[in-house]
Formats: sequence, C-alpha cells, structure tokens
Amino acid sequence: MKIAACQTPVVFGDTEANLQVVLKALERSQDAGVDVLCMPETFLQGYFNNREDARKNSVSLDSDEFADMCERFGQFSPTLLLGLNELRGERLFNTVVVIEGGELVGRYSKNYLVFNYFCRGDEFPVFEKNGVTYGIIICADSSYMEPARIESMRGAQIIFSPHFNYIQHDGVDRHTRLVRNQHVARAVENEVFVVKTNVVVPESSGTSVFGYAGLGVGDSFILAPDGRPVAEAGLFTESLLIYDVPPEALAGKRRKFHRASQAVIDQLCKEYRKLEV
Repeated sequence: MKIAACQTPVVFGDTEANLQVVLKALERSQDAGVDVLCMPETFLQGYFNNREDARKNSVSLDSDEFADMCERFGQFSPTLLLGLNELRGERLFNTVVVIEGGELVGRYSKNYLVFNYFCRGDEFPVFEKNGVTYGIIICADSSYMEPARIESMRGAQIIFSPHFNYIQHDGVDRHTRLVRNQHVARAVENEVFVVKTNVVVPESSGTSVFGYAGLGVGDSFILAPDGRPVAEAGLFTESLLIYDVPPEALAGKRRKFHRASQAVIDQLCKEYRKLEV
C-alpha cells in the first residue's frame, strides 16, 4: 500500500487554483504508483471563520459542479481524499470526500468542530484499497481518542488526518508540538499508521480571512504504529510525502484494545452518559 500526503499552500476562495494543485499532485502520485493521496482539510475552497464566507465557498455533492470535478479526476488511478466545505441542503459540513476513478465512493465529516457554523458529522466509516482498511479523521478529531478508536475498531489499519492549521504567532510552537504528540498517541494506542497532511499559509494570506496575524506551518508526517515518523515534510515547505507501507507492519484484526474487560467497557460507557454534551 503506497500512500501520499500533500503539504502545500492554499488559495482562499479560488477553487480552480486549488484544483490545479490537486491535479498535479494526482499526476505525481500516479507516476509514483501511489494508491491513496490525501490533501489537506477544506483544501478545495479554503477555511473561513464565518458561515457566510464558508457557504459562499462550498459545494453540494449532488451538484453539476462537483460531478465536473470528479470527471477531471477520472483519468488518475490513485484514490483521492479531498477536503472541502460541503453544502448538504441548508447545512454545512467540513468533509473529506473519497474519490476513485472519478466516482464518489464515500465521505467523512468532521466531528470535533472549531467553527460551529459547521454541523457535526456523526458517522465514522472505513474504506478499503488493495486489501488494506483505512479511516479518516479531520484536524481537531485527532485531539480526541474516539474517532480514530471507532475506525480502528472497525478494522482501520491506516488513519488519514488532513489539517488546516492557521495559528497565532504566540501559539504556533506549542500547537505544532501538541498536534504531533496527539498523532503519536493515536498511532500507538490503536496500532495504526497515521498520515497527517497540512497546509502552508503565509501570514499575508490568512490575516484577512481569520482576522488575526498567524501562520500555517505545515509539519505533515507519516507515523508508524509505534509513533515513529517514517516520512516528514518539515515546516514551511511544499512537499508530496510518499511512503510504501510494509504489509507486515499493518495490524491484524486483534489489537491491544481487544483486551478490555466488560467491566472497563461498562464503566467507560457509564462515565460518558454522565457528561453534559
């Protein structure tokens, strides 16, 4: 299973410019024999801090516009994981679509939200490519154990984690370290490969959108199930990470979490029910 993660700048509100980046990444991935290519969170249109701009820069998966995009992807063999702002009726979702051979085969919508104009996704599907099962989480989902754990319990051996991090200056270092450590935790506790991909946003690009000065630093990487990085893009770079996952390194059906006793499971469920959501 050969996987790829694209770390690249994004043009806010310019779908065509971002599509050109996707097409070039697909072409490079195809030449390299990649099976699955993951683009960053909301990469198609950019990430916005208010509902009006997000709705203006969104797409319905039932639309001719989306069908035309899929047709342009049809010439490429890699499965594409593409982040976008999805308009579903009157509701907005932060979604990653799964496209194979120009056809939409599934989607995952973010559960742990940063901007509440989005609706929460409450499904945690897994997908299969060449006999390997994988799942998707989006950005803040990686800060919590449940999305990746549910997908791992459903058989995921690889978790793709697209991000769109634009952080104020005084929080960049802490946030970058924290996010990396959270992905290490998700890899180790679930015995999965974790693929984080992120945008690079210069300060001049993001200030007018988010209303504050900050940076999108990148730091995309691929982690082995022991938390060890096997591929890294670094900071402020444009990169297409490609890694050939050794079949023998993929977890089987039984993982460490299968050792949980019924008492542990019952008490965990009891504590969740006590929470005020």
